Amino acid sequence: MDLKDNITANLVSSQIMGDWVPRKVVQNFFNYGNTKMSTFATDYDIRVSKVGKRIFYKYSDIIRLMDDGHKNDS
Repeated sequence: MDLKDNITANLVSSQIMGDWVPRKVVQNFFNYGNTKMSTFATDYDIRVSKVGKRIFYKYSDIIRLMDDGHKNDS
């Protein structure tokens, strides 16, 4: 299983809604604290949607982030 499939399996087993992932799922996946999550979207150019008090991140942007990071480490 390659990196992208592993990421997809972990996130899909969570609560992806269409192409959106809840903030808590992303936070747990990356093991980030509240401080890092407050700047996560702007630091990594991730699109955000806010519905009420809930924040969602664009799944395809997270996959792009992982692909870019994987390519830079090669």
